[in-house]
Amino acid sequence: MKKIITSLALVFTAGFSFGQIGAVAPNFTSTDINGNSHTLYSYLNAGKLVLVDVSATWCGPCWNFHNAHYLEDLYAEFGPNGTDDIVVLFYEGDAATTLADLNGTGGNTQGDWVTGTPYPIINDSPLNLSTNIYAPLGFPTINVICPSDKKIKADLWDSQGSSQAVSLQNMRTLVLGYINSCTSLGVEENVELVSNITVAPNPTTSSTTVSLNATSAETVSIGMYDVSGKEISTYSKELMEGENEVVIEMSNLEAGRYFVKISNSNYVSKMIPVVKQ
Repeated sequence: MKKIITSLALVFTAGFSFGQIGAVAPNFTSTDINGNSHTLYSYLNAGKLVLVDVSATWCGPCWNFHNAHYLEDLYAEFGPNGTDDIVVLFYEGDAATTLADLNGTGGNTQGDWVTGTPYPIINDSPLNLSTNIYAPLGFPTINVICPSDKKIKADLWDSQGSSQAVSLQNMRTLVLGYINSCTSLGVEENVELVSNITVAPNPTTSSTTVSLNATSAETVSIGMYDVSGKEISTYSKELMEGENEVVIEMSNLEAGRYFVKISNSNYVSKMIPVVKQ
């Protein structure tokens, strides 16, 4: 069941086909409850499949879905500590929600939404996204957004429908299908620009060198990202045909796992993992 707020509280049965499927997801930038900024298009441009859970702390179906831990399990398998193919964002869809409500101590909540949630929680007031697009039938709506065309492909909630059991396996199959069909992380087969990519030293304490072979002289963008998909830095590099070396300076970064992406208008490399000690 879904609940939305208009002048009256209305309840809808899951399984509808509705307006946001196939729509281009409008960009938004928001700061989570830990002070970290998230820009949808930065994640999509980094080749991530993005899941945006638009829910409300007072919503019973949202609470039940949250406590099933489906998104936690998907995040563990496909997120930054897994295959690093997806980003998951929890977006509180009621602008009147307080931090106390999210922590389970307010007067308009089903419980503690924060403890144990590994992915970012966003609580904007006013909202930085349109619920008419991201939650047209109300809460919960779990948008699946494709990086290659920035379109909303599915709602993990309504995708279950009345004919399917709501289950992790169903959702996993759907998410894996979209990772395979619309991610832009992989090299496009007909536009291969670089090959034989190696990184050394890796791990590193200061800098590392990306060695690669370019099929032609090209200007590319070298981007550095953290594990959440946030862009840390980017700069242009002229590649020569043949062997090239690109030095990545990391001495100013905290210890942790990072990713390097090489791209231009016709090519996007795989995200290359680099560990800073």
